[in-house]
Formats: sequence, structure tokens, C-alpha cells
Amino acid sequence: MSAIVDGEEVIKVLITLHDGFDLLDFAGPLEVLSHTKQDSNDPNSDAFDVTIASLTDKLEVQSAQGAMIKTHITRKEALEQLSEFEIMIVPGGGTAKDVDLKRDEPAQVPVIRAFAELQEADPKRERTLMSVCTGSLFLAQAGVLRGLYATTHPDFDVQLEMICQYASAYTEEHRTEVLQNCRYVVNNARFDIGDPEDESAPQNPFIQTFEQYTLSRKERRKSNARRGSVSHRLSMSIPENVTARASKRLGGLRVITAGGVMSGIDAALYVASAYVSVEAAEESARIMQHFDWHKGVVVDSIDF
Repeated sequence: MSAIVDGEEVIKVLITLHDGFDLLDFAGPLEVLSHTKQDSNDPNSDAFDVTIASLTDKLEVQSAQGAMIKTHITRKEALEQLSEFEIMIVPGGGTAKDVDLKRDEPAQVPVIRAFAELQEADPKRERTLMSVCTGSLFLAQAGVLRGLYATTHPDFDVQLEMICQYASAYTEEHRTEVLQNCRYVVNNARFDIGDPEDESAPQNPFIQTFEQYTLSRKERRKSNARRGSVSHRLSMSIPENVTARASKRLGGLRVITAGGVMSGIDAALYVASAYVSVEAAEESARIMQHFDWHKGVVVDSIDF
């Protein structure tokens, strides 16, 4: 999954796998990203280059369903190469028993924390941290959800709230707001989402504003596809965007938490629309026959 389009390198993605991860939490986003092209007319114009990392010292991880997945790199190598990646995806599965605040941190937490610290140190880069299903519990234990909005599998809402409260207990930062029954939540979005009050204005079909979410969780309105925001390269080159990112929590790290299992596909479509274009995301959805996608919630935006 690598190509260079118009002299621009593909976007590098790291997916971290722990023993007992949920297979679809991993495979759903991977499928979306593997189909996303910079140019839909060029089958060789892959938009994303995905690296799979084991969170052990072995190049093989077993899913909760018993499937053995061979990985490209180990946890040690992932930490050494972490600065190369723009996007990091953390699947769930077997998470509830691993996240125990009374025990040592699970292997995911230091990697998550290190990735977030990279963005804080260099806001010029545009990085995204995304979890699927109960992967959000790892983000919570790492402390990256403090002061943000988040969601998870509905069966684990209470546990997520408890972990977030514990993570914020000894800081002055705001606590995490957990949104229930939400497809996915985006913080520090790089998206001009249009005027939500203007029904005739073009809207990104993969997102809704926080205000729209609070008005009705079930309501869906007709959306007109358009290009996403400015290109990935342009976003990093605009001084105002860099300044805005630097002023945000975590240096403007885009933090996405998806709900249960299938929600990871919708969240990955959002990522494709953000980094490439809405058209590219819709083409990936068409190829996958994923017609019944659902919007997520975008809490705020930093675009100008």
C-alpha cells in the first residue's frame, strides 16, 4: 500500500495489536484505508501506507476470535519508528480485563502516550490518534482523553467514565465528557464543516456537529458531498493552522474514539475524507458496499 502522487508521499499509518484484540476493530479500518486512493482513476495511487505492529516482542498476535496475524514490526520497533507515522489506530477487544488501574499499565499505554507527546512537541505535523470500540479505555488510561469528548462500546461507558475520572483526579484539567450511543467522536478536527444552520449548504456526509448530536441522536439529514478540507500538505503549510494546533490540547492532536466494532469503519471513512477527500471516502464505501454508514460527532474545528 504505497505510492507517490504528485510528488507527495502517502500518509503513514500505524495499527497496534495486542493479544486478544478484536479482529474487526482491526480489519474494518484496514479495509477502508487500503481502498482509499488519491486519484480514483489511478489504481496505483494509494493514499495510505499501513504498518501493523505487535505490542509484544513477537511478530505474531492472536485475536480474540483465534486468528493469528503476522505483523510488520514489534512493540520496540514501533516505539523507535513512531515519529514516522501520521496516524495511529488502537483496536479494542479483551480490553476491559487489561485496563486495571491497580495493576501495571498494559503495553498499549506507553505507545499511545509517546505518540501524543510527539504532536505536543511538534504541532506543525498533523497527527491523528484513533481508537475503535474498547480501545478508548487504553487512551483513557494514557491520559490523552482529559478535557476531551469520547465514546466507546455502550457496554463500557461506565468503565470509560471511571478511568477518565481517575486519570483527571490529580490534575487541573477538565474531565472527559463521554457521549453515549455515538458512532464516533472527533476532537481537534481539521475540517471546515460548513454552516450547520444552513440546510442548503454542502456538508460532509461523514460528520455532524456536537450541536446536531445533542438535538437528536437518531436524526439524519440529507448531505451533499464535497471535497473535505484543504489537503493534508496544505494544512501543514498554513501558519495559522499550525498556530491553532499549538494552542489546542495535545498540540492539536486529532483524537477520534469510535463506538463498538462496526463503528470503526465509519470512523476510518472520516479519516479518509479528512486526509484525502470526501469523494475518496465515498468511493471506498462503495467498493466495500458499506451503504449504511452513520455520521460521527465533530466537537470542534481548527481550520480557518
